[in-house]
Amino acid sequence: MIWMIAGLAFCSMLLAGLYFASAGDKFMARYQDAFMDQAKANLADMFLFVDPSKLYTLNIAMFVVLPLLAWIISGNWVVAAVLAGLIAVLPKKLYAFLKQRRLNKIQAQLPDALMMLSGTMKAGLGFSPALEGLIKDGYPPLAQELALVLREQRIGVKTDEALDHFAERVPILDARLFVSAVQISREVGGNLAESLATLGETLRRRLIMENKVKALTAQGRLQGIVMAMLPVGMVAYLAFMYPDTMEPMFNTPIGYGVIAIGAVLEYVGYKICLKIMTIDI
Repeated sequence: MIWMIAGLAFCSMLLAGLYFASAGDKFMARYQDAFMDQAKANLADMFLFVDPSKLYTLNIAMFVVLPLLAWIISGNWVVAAVLAGLIAVLPKKLYAFLKQRRLNKIQAQLPDALMMLSGTMKAGLGFSPALEGLIKDGYPPLAQELALVLREQRIGVKTDEALDHFAERVPILDARLFVSAVQISREVGGNLAESLATLGETLRRRLIMENKVKALTAQGRLQGIVMAMLPVGMVAYLAFMYPDTMEPMFNTPIGYGVIAIGAVLEYVGYKICLKIMTIDI
């Protein structure tokens, strides 16, 4: 009887292990497909030609190695779990940061590009030849986006549709205004060169005002970052200097609850500070 029970327990454990291994393989396969698709889409939008498989391998290595090192160094699984969670959301945040930086650079380049485009058209060239000259003399990332507009025109896409695609890839108000100015001029007529020159000057003044507002609110934004990081730094200092006193925070349910509440309040406070210092123009 004992051997029968032991055999049944062994078979049950073996089947459970096989099931979890199969489920783990399926989960990893789905995660890899989702990661690769997201990486391809985001990198293609930013004209970054990097092998997604290498990024996936790096991500998995970081997800395994760094939390393991944190657990070995600190001896606390909570630190390793928090680090693993941060690494899990890191690719999405990194893509968002790179995309926003690219959009900010396009916004900064657009006023000068419109003035150059207007000057070329005043010299007698049409919109498409002037756009081609702007692409040759311009700099990425704006030149890359406009080159894609010109390439779409050459393969048969209508100019209005190509410009709409440009506005979709560059979801900022400045790009939408540029596309609207060109489309309205093509539909109802008018001096497109003068319209682009006026729009470029308006966007330049708006950009100057935005930079002034960012400079005036920089102290507030830095204050929010300092306020968010100060409790974390103090907890790390106390845990290093007084490990016995801080041990209940990292090894008891009450301590875990305090950490969770503190993290939520820190996040809410940082978002409130950021919201106060964010002024739309």
